[in-house]
Amino acid sequence: MHPKDKINELRQKIDSFDDQMLNLLVQRFAVSKEIGDIKSAENLKVGDPNREQEIIDRLANKLEGKLNKDDIASIFGPVYHISKKLQKK
Repeated sequence: MHPKDKINELRQKIDSFDDQMLNLLVQRFAVSKEIGDIKSAENLKVGDPNREQEIIDRLANKLEGKLNKDDIASIFGPVYHISKKLQKK
């Protein structure tokens, strides 16, 4: 296979992964919104740094050194930000 064809094939895989991640994020944000609705009804605070760290630690353990905690935090930080924003609506 020509290198250019192989690159295109691999890029198609990445596109598929991106689509899957987007769909999962939409589902995640919907659940976050539900949590926000419950928190609002119960007058609970939005955002829990301990929970965020717990998630980062759990994911870092699953990846077994493939990404460090800072990389995981860089990826999930914006996800947490959007989730908190949705919970406040």
